[in-house]
Amino acid sequence: MSFRLKTVLGIAGIEIILLSILIVSSLHYLRISNEQQLMDWARTTAKLVATMTSDAVVAMDIDRIDVLINQTIKDPGIDFVRVRLSNGTVVSESGNPSALRALFAQDSSIASANRDGRLDVRHPINVGGKEFGRIEIGFGIGALDLILRDARQWMLSLAGLEIVLVGIFGLIFGRILTRQLVELQKGAQRLADGDLGHAIVIRGNDELSETAKSFNQMSRGLAVYAGELETAKESAEAGRDRAESVLHDGIQSLSQGVMIVNEDGAIVLKNTALDRLYPDVKFSLPNIGTLDAFQEAVAPFVDQWRIDNEGRPIDEPFDYKCAPERWLSRLTNGRRVLHTRRPMISGGTVFVETDVSPIYEAQEKILQLERELMQSQKMEALGTLAGGIAHEINTPIQYIGDNLRFLEESTRDLLAVLDVYKNLSNEAKAQNVLIDQVEVCENEIEEKDVEFLREEAIQAAEQSIDGVKQVSDIVLAMKEFSHPAHKDAAPVDLNRVLERSSVVCKSEWRQAAELIFDIDESLPAITGHEGALNQVVLNLIVNAAHAIQYKGPEMGTITLRTRHDGESVRLEVEDSGTGISENIRDRIFEPFFTTKDVGRGTGQGLALVHDIVVNKHGGWIGLDSSVGIGTTVIVKLPIKKQDPEAAAI
Repeated sequence: MSFRLKTVLGIAGIEIILLSILIVSSLHYLRISNEQQLMDWARTTAKLVATMTSDAVVAMDIDRIDVLINQTIKDPGIDFVRVRLSNGTVVSESGNPSALRALFAQDSSIASANRDGRLDVRHPINVGGKEFGRIEIGFGIGALDLILRDARQWMLSLAGLEIVLVGIFGLIFGRILTRQLVELQKGAQRLADGDLGHAIVIRGNDELSETAKSFNQMSRGLAVYAGELETAKESAEAGRDRAESVLHDGIQSLSQGVMIVNEDGAIVLKNTALDRLYPDVKFSLPNIGTLDAFQEAVAPFVDQWRIDNEGRPIDEPFDYKCAPERWLSRLTNGRRVLHTRRPMISGGTVFVETDVSPIYEAQEKILQLERELMQSQKMEALGTLAGGIAHEINTPIQYIGDNLRFLEESTRDLLAVLDVYKNLSNEAKAQNVLIDQVEVCENEIEEKDVEFLREEAIQAAEQSIDGVKQVSDIVLAMKEFSHPAHKDAAPVDLNRVLERSSVVCKSEWRQAAELIFDIDESLPAITGHEGALNQVVLNLIVNAAHAIQYKGPEMGTITLRTRHDGESVRLEVEDSGTGISENIRDRIFEPFFTTKDVGRGTGQGLALVHDIVVNKHGGWIGLDSSVGIGTTVIVKLPIKKQDPEAAAI
């Protein structure tokens, strides 16, 4: 429903309520007034007739009594007239036969007369302080109902006409009121479509025009920032080209043998270190152009294709194309070679051959440290970027929030002034002074619908301030996520980590799933690395959102659950995604293993999560999954940090 329609409906609703109150009150007053007039007329008539017939009753002049009675009954509002003596004898009566036959019952009000549709009144005939009889008169009340019915129809017709006029004026007023808001909406859509720097037309000099000015300032700022980002992008692309050249030279200068194979199994690049590792093999690409040819050429110089860490052979069929991602082999010269097989985003494969005869275990640790360093640098860069964005957003958000608070306070002050004026107006009306001026001012207030502005203006300001606060909370969450307070192990509130990380990655899950928090408010703090745990929760939420997106377009659910579990805390990330088949569950946490489309994942996310949970925090990680139903990743973290070997499942 548009704001304009809400305005019209609000005005119409108020008008209907006020008119209803006015109609009901008027009809009530009209009924009471007419009923009182009828009662007064009935009592006066009865008294008058009693006075007129008193002499005739005393003298028992029946003819005179009949004449007076017949004159009285000519009044169209009188149903019957009866003269009854003190002993109950009726000496004369006239009127409607059915009314005369009915039992006479004195009515004290119109309400009691409604029983028979007639108002019955009587009055004693007193002469010289002695009662000789009484006059009984019945008055019809049908005319009263007719008057009230006509009044009701007239008031309803007038009210209908007024509602139509109010609706027409409400549409005109709503159009004028929302004109600037429509401009703001169109401007926001232009920004969303990429037209940064677009300025909207500023109309008037009110609160909305001030908001429009702020919008134009923000649009110009975004345009400048977008230009800076484009410049940074061009610089990054140039750096990438230089990096590719450096990478090629670096590969050739590596002490490790490197071989890159495309999707078809053809060797597209090798370095000189590979020649040194297998000196008796001729590695010219025309001669050994495929992975199959390479395996056949080196076969005479390999003693065992696969060995374990103790040097014992693993007697399984071996093929380079389907080899594990990392394995050890032993050459005929006794050297141990660590082979690393890594899929590339482009679809090819990189093989790294390293002589680790004396130090293969140490080398594996070095590789692990290198991966952690790369991730740390990535998070540092992310922190720098987030800090810059937060700085750019905080400034306009701050003055927009300050302006909105000023507008709210100013509106409240103006309304207070109006209240003072209203009191003054009431006092002027009570003193019967300046009546014309007061009426003009009241008409102006009614035309501008000040009472509506009193309710909506404050509410609009409060809602805007609340929106600004939400943006500030998001910026704060980004800063806290990218720059945790402690780099060393320190107490960490896991519930706070969940809340902050969910805000940072909201763009990943909000279009795919509803996020549900099922947290233990009494969860104790754990000793750990806050920045690393931020990365754990971020990766798990993003993976859950991607799993739901792969399932279909329907919205799913992601549940973040925490529990106190003995000496540990338990974190569960449950999704309603595709689930994980049994044949790949054991490989989920392996480095560079991924089920995502090319370009969507590197296979490092869950491997990093496993390293942070198990190696850095001495915890445990596992999962429970059903294909087509969803997956629950379970993380246990000790409250007090312990050695990985001591972590219990």
